[in-house]
Amino acid sequence: MSELKVGTQVKLRNGTSCKVKKELGRGGQGIVYLVDYNGKDYALKWYLRSCSDAFYENLERNVKNGTPSPNFLWPEAITEHQYDSFGYLMKLRPQGYEEIGAFMLAKAKFSNVNCLLKACLEICTAFQILHINGLSYQDMNDGNFFINPQTGDVLICDNDNVAPNGVNITGVQGKSRYMAPEIVDKESLPNRYTDYFSLSVILFILIFVNMPFEGVKALSCPCMSEEEEKKLNGKGGVFIFDPNDSSNRPVSGVHTNAIRRWPLFPQILRNAFIKTFSKQAIMEPTKRLMDRDWQKVFIQVRSLFIKCPVCGKHTFIEIDNSENKCIECRKIFSKPLVLKLQNYLVPLVPGQKIYQCQVSSSEKDYEKLAGEVIRNTIDPRRWGIRNISGQTWQIRTSTGENKLVENNGVMPVLPDLVIRFNKEVTGTIIK
Repeated sequence: MSELKVGTQVKLRNGTSCKVKKELGRGGQGIVYLVDYNGKDYALKWYLRSCSDAFYENLERNVKNGTPSPNFLWPEAITEHQYDSFGYLMKLRPQGYEEIGAFMLAKAKFSNVNCLLKACLEICTAFQILHINGLSYQDMNDGNFFINPQTGDVLICDNDNVAPNGVNITGVQGKSRYMAPEIVDKESLPNRYTDYFSLSVILFILIFVNMPFEGVKALSCPCMSEEEEKKLNGKGGVFIFDPNDSSNRPVSGVHTNAIRRWPLFPQILRNAFIKTFSKQAIMEPTKRLMDRDWQKVFIQVRSLFIKCPVCGKHTFIEIDNSENKCIECRKIFSKPLVLKLQNYLVPLVPGQKIYQCQVSSSEKDYEKLAGEVIRNTIDPRRWGIRNISGQTWQIRTSTGENKLVENNGVMPVLPDLVIRFNKEVTGTIIK
């Protein structure tokens, strides 16, 4: 297959053309060029290997249907067959974005925990939309994600392998260490359930900066042969924090990130990974957490990251504990009042945010605010919730009195107070 020279005009199927400016990089499938398209810079992925007609037609169909989410650097135009090959156009990665590998090598670091949680939410939401559209990604790995560590914004590239669920047009089955066990063992082709497994691996890496199945057993492998790969990442794999099997625990001095970070995050998050990487979920793909399950987990985890009432820095809280220890100052503090919602529990401390996704039947508005906990300006020991939802709330006090809280109005934080946010969701403040 032919490489392209600077200045080459490449014809597109839509009747226009782009002009090659320079090479940006290359990999196993092909070369990515910087091109001028209608006066703007774009990336052109140009294939150096033979691709089937079905692959070309699938890529053309994805271009026609358009991106399922703005998080995907989606193919925007496909070229004609020319110069012994073809390619497709996509937007360029903006400045400030890093690959996951940079986070694993400590060359990049999230500016704060909230940015990390936002990145996880964006990834889960993007793949939820992709799967709702009947597609599967099929080749999820660390090289597919660009993340802004200052904002948590995510862009997902290499979308040319995306195909209808259960259809493996490209022949690509995934990357070692990210593939689902049934693919490693050559018992399945990629589908949305294998996507769920790979998604969980990506999330684990972002949070714990370690591979979920690489503990002491990985250290005993002198060479990662196909046989060893099956032992570690096939159906015989053991999650490094499996509560019932300690044979593959992380090793002190080697897997430092996993050992240090695992106990810092709330139990609900740890339980989610334990479930999705359990031996049952390894053997039965339908038992894995789906993207929408992960979305709900991270929405809850975000609400458990609160300001410590002692030092003012952020710490995680366990709702079931009457007392918690700040991960920063190490001081003990009592559990605050909690807003119990249909699907979430929100500790009510000054600065806490209540999101629209928590007071509605949809998780898609995970960044839009509905309310915020504020201090009373006269008596700082008293707290209230400001309604910024754009709707009127109905509240009922412990004595049965009913009141309305208009948009931008404030209601007190008191036990046994019931809030009707809308026709869908009602919450109660509990001790």
